[in-house]
Amino acid sequence: MQMVELPVEQLREACWNPNQMDPAMLARLRRSVERFGLVQNLVARPLGDGTYEVLSGNQRLRALQELRHQKALCVVVDLDDARARLLAQALNHLHGEDDLGLRAELVRTVLEHLPQAEVLALLPESAEGLRDLASLGQETIAAHLQAWQEAQAARLRHFQVQLTSGQLEVVEEALEQALAGATRTEENPNRRGNALYELCLGYLGRGSGNGVGKESP
Repeated sequence: MQMVELPVEQLREACWNPNQMDPAMLARLRRSVERFGLVQNLVARPLGDGTYEVLSGNQRLRALQELRHQKALCVVVDLDDARARLLAQALNHLHGEDDLGLRAELVRTVLEHLPQAEVLALLPESAEGLRDLASLGQETIAAHLQAWQEAQAARLRHFQVQLTSGQLEVVEEALEQALAGATRTEENPNRRGNALYELCLGYLGRGSGNGVGKESP
């Protein structure tokens, strides 16, 4: 194992890599790399033809390519196919868990010095999730902890669209009206998401088939 600075053009994504990232998360990663640089090295192995297969950091490699970086510092390991896949899985899943109290304090400190928009551009939380996390311990800790954990457990997916100012006004007005009948649920604690879902069900003429958006008993 050695640390080597390699040309980005010689690095190849692992086609078998199961770790995927949606466009919104990839954009956040790209902004992070653009601002702070590559703070976590890639792990790669030589393929014997002058190129290297990235075992850990495929999404970071994509960000580097999009930002037109020329070189990347890599940890180079010489492994066969099976051990390369095993190491990739180990690196993808060997992570600790955040202490929520410390994470909340960290987020509050960051928000004291940086605008929320800049923080949201780099972190995966929604604005609502960020507010819940930042207020953890400030009011009723049990309620905020439950809300934050529900949002994380639901593994919600972000849905982004682009609208004109006029279209946005119409959408916001419709969502405000739909919010009157939408609530947080175990499946999706985000009320605006539930309201949008109910609007779509209504358009399709399906009603509230599975109860999402309606208060759980």
